[in-house]
Amino acid sequence: MKNILFVTAVCCTLMMLSCRKEPFTELPDYDKNWLAMEDNPNDPAIHANFQFYKETGIPVFVNDTIGSQQRMDVFGKSYTYYEVLSLSYSLGGIQSGPPPVVQSFTYCNKADVPNALTFLRNDIIPVIKGNIHVPSILLVENMSTNAFGTYAYKGFNTVVIAQVSKISTMSAATKADYKAAILRSMLTNSVLDNKYAGILDKFYAVSRKLVTTRDAYGLATYFLNATNVTGLPSGTPITLQAIGFLGPDARISTSSPISTWLDVSMYIEAAMVNTDTQFKQKYAANPNILLKYGYIRQILNDVGIK
Repeated sequence: MKNILFVTAVCCTLMMLSCRKEPFTELPDYDKNWLAMEDNPNDPAIHANFQFYKETGIPVFVNDTIGSQQRMDVFGKSYTYYEVLSLSYSLGGIQSGPPPVVQSFTYCNKADVPNALTFLRNDIIPVIKGNIHVPSILLVENMSTNAFGTYAYKGFNTVVIAQVSKISTMSAATKADYKAAILRSMLTNSVLDNKYAGILDKFYAVSRKLVTTRDAYGLATYFLNATNVTGLPSGTPITLQAIGFLGPDARISTSSPISTWLDVSMYIEAAMVNTDTQFKQKYAANPNILLKYGYIRQILNDVGIK
């Protein structure tokens, strides 16, 4: 009997202990959407960016560090986590050679933000609205890249737009180049989507079928001779343009574009800075460029970019 009472007492004690309220440990929100902007009415630049975000769904930042959070490491030690926009990673295609990176940049003056937002509203959003997903925009002043100049660059989760203080004083020609660079950075992923693989293979093949001894991509210009290039009309000078490239690689001036994604990017930018008529007039003497342009134009039309 005593044993039964003892067992009963132990069970009751264990039940009481198990029913005690355990201390609640609140874990950080690791799944937080860092790109969801929050307003700050006391900061005119952030407030203006927030209004743009509400209108377009595109968050705009003036600092690459977009938030922080207290976290706990595996040893139980608290630390501050900083969420930083990823600038130096570009999606789309298999890359070769030196990767495209933002080598350096400087933050813009917040006073220049309103002009930049006005430009985006008037010149960029009407082109891409409803068709292209832009994860975020980072406005900066100066930027240096090893592939795409100083105007715009597509990172992993942001599009970097530079030279914002100069927008209001740009000439019409410069602003057209600026707009085209921004659109190129926003459109590349959509054009390189896997659903267009068949069209893109035809695009790449235009140049590749003319270079019989090696790959046309990453082709050193000293290989531009009759031994390596065949199929051009008799008497046609053997140049990068003749085999369908708009120009040399942005990083290696003595080579054709070293990757297919860069070739595509160059065509997108050229298509954005020229009307269809202007492009065809400009490259009328280069049928292989016009052929490749036709494939890119086909994709752009399907994406919704006229």
